[in-house]
Amino acid sequence: MTTAPSNGEERLRERFVRWQRELRRNLGSHVALIVSWSAGALVFCGALLRDKSAQFGGAATAFFLIASFLFIVCLTIALVISWSRLADTRATLRILSARRKPEPSEIISRLEEQAKKLGKYTWRWAKVQLWLFGVASIIFFATMILCFRSRLQLSGCSTLTSSSTPTLSAPASSPKP
Repeated sequence: MTTAPSNGEERLRERFVRWQRELRRNLGSHVALIVSWSAGALVFCGALLRDKSAQFGGAATAFFLIASFLFIVCLTIALVISWSRLADTRATLRILSARRKPEPSEIISRLEEQAKKLGKYTWRWAKVQLWLFGVASIIFFATMILCFRSRLQLSGCSTLTSSSTPTLSAPASSPKP
């Protein structure tokens, strides 16, 4: 005979369910944020290719291609995470259905193991996506510096002594009559 859960156990269960819901919402927000930032970065990469003042070549081109590739990988990982979350949701629904019928415990435990693996898979890919996006952002920042170094005047520390801007001088005083 099973006993009804105590009030404290029921509150803990409700808190656990609430925090699981919050965790899933945060995962969805994470994926949407990285997708939008990665897509925006790729659009910016396309615009950079059309910019006449961007100076490509050597390291700038290599960094640009690496950053663009990593942003595309971040978008691809978002698809993998979405697929994994959908499969995890389906597995969870099958667990609930099996418990409602009731199915043998072996089937339920196999479904629970499948859902657990999918959850770990999802979070592993979310971590990879976050790290790759960070690396891509740093590389893209370096690309911007390399492509626009002439406009940023990053040609060394001598900018204080040999400025390309003309110096202003006071107007010559006119003789008084």
